[in-house]
Amino acid sequence: MQKARSSSFLVSLVATFIISIPLFGQFNTYSPYTRFGLGDMAKQGIGQNQAMGGTGLAIHQNNRINYLNPASFSALDSTSVYFDFGANTFYNQYQSEDYSNRWWNMNLHHVAFASSVGKYMGFSAGIVPYSSIGYNIKQEYNDYTNGLAMDTYFEGEGGIMNFYMGTSIKLLDRFSVGVTMNFLMGKLTRNRAVEFPMSSSYSNITSTENMDMRKPVFTLGLQYKEVFDDRFFFSLGGVYDFKASTELSNEYMVNNEFYTGKATWLNDSVQIDPVYILGADTAFNILNIPQRVGLGLAFGIPNKLTITGDYYMQDWTGSMSGENYATTKASSMHFGAEYIPEAEALRGYHKLISYRVGGYYSNSYLMVNEYQLEDYGITFGVGLPVKTLKSSINLAFTLGTRGTTEYNLVKENYGIVTFNVTLHDLWFRKRRFD
Repeated sequence: MQKARSSSFLVSLVATFIISIPLFGQFNTYSPYTRFGLGDMAKQGIGQNQAMGGTGLAIHQNNRINYLNPASFSALDSTSVYFDFGANTFYNQYQSEDYSNRWWNMNLHHVAFASSVGKYMGFSAGIVPYSSIGYNIKQEYNDYTNGLAMDTYFEGEGGIMNFYMGTSIKLLDRFSVGVTMNFLMGKLTRNRAVEFPMSSSYSNITSTENMDMRKPVFTLGLQYKEVFDDRFFFSLGGVYDFKASTELSNEYMVNNEFYTGKATWLNDSVQIDPVYILGADTAFNILNIPQRVGLGLAFGIPNKLTITGDYYMQDWTGSMSGENYATTKASSMHFGAEYIPEAEALRGYHKLISYRVGGYYSNSYLMVNEYQLEDYGITFGVGLPVKTLKSSINLAFTLGTRGTTEYNLVKENYGIVTFNVTLHDLWFRKRRFD
């Protein structure tokens, strides 16, 4: 009876993965800063992590899928299996010295699965976001003295997903070590058009850039947890992402529209005949994904209070550069707390709710107009248990700010609502009666 039940659950899980894959092709984001590099790096973690400021490196608990550190997978009970899926909604407000704009969207965020593999091992696999781009920008250049004007249009869409698979083993009842293979896959499309509305003798120029990425990146994770008489716990965690180099299929096409019978001046000294056509150019570029190091600390009261903090470092210097931007050293700090009034309360549902709060501050991997983008915000949320504390409905809220109105840039205020459902079940449990 139990075996049939487990098989049915596994079939449903696989079907859900297959059905959900096309949904991840719909990257709904909008930010002028996604013009550069790999776009906007996703905020990591499921709802429980995001409500606590994006922390999780030192969290070793058996009631969630914590893919931030693969060493956490061994925390699952020996008969437990978890399935988690979630979505989020963004609200963005953009401000510059000349204008302001608002935008919102909603998209599927993640699908993840985790299970124990015996008493001391755990396994997890899932699909989570890595980066995304989405923008539609018009820049106007007007020379009223000479009666010249040029309009430049920038459009982009797409993103990169992380298909991860990892395992963990517990050593000496306190240490855990884990490894994850993150397969980064996706496509980024950027379009650019230049028009001369006041000069009919000038050509209109359009270009399209398609960048395809397919690359595995491996993560090593470690955790140490000490519990003192079930009254206090202390844990340390760390991750190391190995550096990787990948050859990008980078297709770049340029099209110039020339007007029949008229010559076009490329500059003051070069004249192009209308019959000359600039064709497509395909290039293969190398992208270096640098190593990343993360350290975390957590302490508190088991099943009641968790206070935690994480720190990440990653040096992107020299990996990518272009017009008005370059990559640089990135770092981030994350802080969070979780409080459960009474985990074993027999009455009073509010006593079983997990209350979460946190914050974060990061220096982005992007430097635009010689200014390194900063991103900071606060988070809060709740976990609503369903039947047991291991199955829950989770809500996370993020209020943040990125960029500045100085340096000819845009200040971005945003709000994110993340919703995810964590389902818990038991496998291979012996029953006395069928």
